[in-house]
This record gives sequence, structure tokens and C-alpha cells, in this order.
Amino acid sequence: MIINALLCWVLLAGISVAEEKPVNIVFIVADDLGIRDLGCYGSDYYRTPRLNKLASQGMRFTRAYAAASICSPTRASILTGRYPQRVQLTDALPWDRLYENPKMVPPDHIKELPSDLPTYAKALRKAGYRTALFGKWHLGNEDQFFKKGAHKNYGFDEAFDKNGKDKGVEALTAKTLAFLKENQKRPFMLTLMHHAPHVPLTCPPKYEALYDKVKPGRLHKNKTYAGMVSHIDESTGTILDALSKLGLDKNTVVIFTSDNGGLRNVTSNKPYRGGKGDLYEGGILVPLIVRWPGRIKPGATSNTPIISTDLFPTFLDLAGLKPQPDAHRDGLSMLPVLDGKQAEARTLYWHFPHRRDPSSAVIDGQWKLLRHIATGQTELFNLRTDQGERTDLAAKEPEQAKRLTALLEKHFKDTASQRMTKNPDWKENSPKGKIRNFGVSYPAGGRKMQMIKAPYPEWFKKGKADE
Repeated sequence: MIINALLCWVLLAGISVAEEKPVNIVFIVADDLGIRDLGCYGSDYYRTPRLNKLASQGMRFTRAYAAASICSPTRASILTGRYPQRVQLTDALPWDRLYENPKMVPPDHIKELPSDLPTYAKALRKAGYRTALFGKWHLGNEDQFFKKGAHKNYGFDEAFDKNGKDKGVEALTAKTLAFLKENQKRPFMLTLMHHAPHVPLTCPPKYEALYDKVKPGRLHKNKTYAGMVSHIDESTGTILDALSKLGLDKNTVVIFTSDNGGLRNVTSNKPYRGGKGDLYEGGILVPLIVRWPGRIKPGATSNTPIISTDLFPTFLDLAGLKPQPDAHRDGLSMLPVLDGKQAEARTLYWHFPHRRDPSSAVIDGQWKLLRHIATGQTELFNLRTDQGERTDLAAKEPEQAKRLTALLEKHFKDTASQRMTKNPDWKENSPKGKIRNFGVSYPAGGRKMQMIKAPYPEWFKKGKADE
């Protein structure tokens, strides 16, 4: 009776006994932003005061990996919690890029992410979240996604995109601010996919002018690229200020990352080797910052390996939802790491059977094996002592190379990964020639796909028949 009376008193007094309000999630992804492109990650030129501050308020990851070294496959893995090779979406959409005389034939990867796959947006929307994706999609027919409601098939209540001379940063930021204001009284999951700092390099003059009196760094020197990075930085700061003004900052988790490593000859990923399109560390290491006031210790850093597939289960965990291992089959929640706990050991995989250097990779503990498919060359690196991947240990550590190769082969089988096939028409004594696009393209200024008139090479058709 005493307990019942006390409960009645609590209710009559207007004291809430309801559960805590679900956290909101703001997820921001830059396009081609390299691991060293922020001040808090060691840039010696680019100015990023707001992202530096965000890192000081949350956790900064030093070994966050993109699931691919290029755009579309990483975005597919983020959305689905699955490796790109499991989804069979392993190259940028929507076309095939083929050399005139390659030794190996790339697989015929899918050209649009299937809408029947589970996604984090579907799971959160079902749980009562308002979901939106603003910015770059790059997972299929953009015209259908943005203009004809196809975004709803992937779990997004809203979708909007804008590109242009400022890469759409201003319009995407404005749309984000409007979304926050409109949905401040309900849980929301906002995904903001920037087009910057992807080429072509362009930004409003005022951002380039920030560097008029800044001495170029030893690694970073490009003034226009620097302006693009600063534009993203200011956009992020504007969004953070809006969250604070609306009183949402304490109940909103903010996550900032990139889709792949920085583009060589535009920026520098040193001391890491390689860049976008490579499976060396410079092509797959990306910035990752997570702020969660009251939960994540300010100024924390983590060297735990994290990969794009982990975002889906992490979003579920943040929202208080149960994991869905049958959905996010290759992802693990980052929540234990965010709480400062030790993460379980795991093996990470990559598969990029396309373009200049088709390759696959596996990381297990301190060891990384990189296999160049066209040449058959295998490289082995000890990342604990050689983060720059300068010393190939394959000859000195044959047992490790053999073990990791076996892991990679098992992974291909488990994920039904598409493999390259031999080109039956390969001219061994001729160069591989120029690379060309086949299939479909986007006309200048438009999103609607159009077929490229040039037919696929006969050897590509034969290669497909052999898959």
C-alpha cells in the first residue's frame, strides 16, 4: 500500500516516470576527405576549428576504415551493415570502367543498391524516428531516389540534394537546419552526405581567401581544396550551433566521417601509403569523430579498428534497439568502444576487383595482407611497426602470408564475392590501353541515367558468362 500511495503521489505531483527520450542522431559524411585532412588529424595547412572542437568534445578514432577505397561501395556498406562484396556492389555506380586490353575481366557488379535489403534507415523509421538523407546518394538512379520517392523504399522519409559551384554545401546546410527545427520534438536520424571535397575542386571565394596569408604546409598545399575543407568545417559548426540553440545538443549524437581516403595529387595522406582507389592505408583510413554529451569522455581517442559496416548496428544501439545480426551481417556496434571498453578482436576484409589496381586485402591483428589480383603479387605488412606499409614481409613471414590468404579465400566463399576472370582476348605483348566508361552515364548537369552508345567489349561479355 505504501508503494502504491507513493506512485500515486508521484503521478499527481507531475513527476515523470517515463523512459528517457531516445537520442537523436546527426550523421555527416564528407566525400573523399583523407585521414590527414583535419587539424585534429595532423593537417599542416587546412583550417578546421569546428571539427577540431567536436573531436575535443567526443572521441576521435585513429583506425577507422572505409569498407572500400571509393565512394559507392562504402556508402552501400554504411547503409546495409554489409561488406560491398557481399552486396556485390564493388565499384562506383552506375557504369563500368574498363581498360582496352586488361589481363583480367572485372565482375559485372550491380548498378543499383537493391531496395529490399535491410538498412539502418528502415530500422530507425520503424522505431519511430524521422529519417532523412540530404546530399550525395550515388547508389543507383538519383532521379528516382530524389524526385520520384524511391528514397522511401530505403527507409528515408525525406531526401534532398543540391550540387554546384559550392558543391551544394550551403543548400544542404540550410536544408539540415530546417529539418532540425521541424523535428525538434521527435527523435530523428539525419544523414548529411556532402559532395565536397571531391573533384572538381571549387568553393566560394571567401573560403579560399581564408588561406591568403597562410603558409602552405609540407604535405598540404592546395588552396582551393583547403577552402572546400574549411567550408565543410563551417557547415558542421553551423549545424552544431543550431543543435545548441534548439536545446538538442545534449540529446543528440553527432558522427562525422568520410567515405574513403584522400585523392592523391590533390591532398596527402602521408605517412600512410596510397590514396583513393588503393587498398593501402591511405586509401581506406578515414577520419571518424563521435560526440555524445554525458556519455563519451571529452577528448577521448581510440585506436580500435572500426569499419563502415559498424555504423548500422551502432545506430541501433544508440537508439536503444536490439541488434539485427541477420541484417547488418558484417557490422559490430561501436558502443562498447564509445564507453571506453575493450572491443573484441576481429578480422577485416576488402575486395576491389576493378580499375587500375584490382586488389583484395585482409587485416587480422597487427598483420595486413594485400593481394594484387592482376599481377598475382602478395604483400604482407606489420601495421604495428610499419603503418606506412613500406616493408613487405611476405618472403620473410610465409606462414603469416599463407594464413591470411586462407582467411581471405574463406571470406570470398562466405560472402559469395564476385571474382575477376581471365580475359580470353588479352594481348600479352600490348599495353592495357586507356580506361573508358561503359553501360550508362549521367549527362552534364543531370541525374537521369542514359545509356552509353559504345557497346561493351566482347571479352567483357565472355568474362561475365564465366562468373
